[in-house]
Amino acid sequence: MPEPDQRRRPLYWLLVVPTVAPLAVPLYNRLEPQLFGVPFFYWYQLACAGLATVVISIVYIGVRR
Repeated sequence: MPEPDQRRRPLYWLLVVPTVAPLAVPLYNRLEPQLFGVPFFYWYQLACAGLATVVISIVYIGVRR
């Protein structure tokens, strides 16, 4: 597999965001604020899954030739 193009390499750093966001448990270890009755702890994790999908798609589109 060839070396990634140097111009596209910074896109890979975007993958750090969806990796670190769910690992910051002290940030979201609480019940408030609630969204439609769902505690913050749960909807934050669901939002991280959506964020990961968006970021991975952006990196994939940006890197493919």
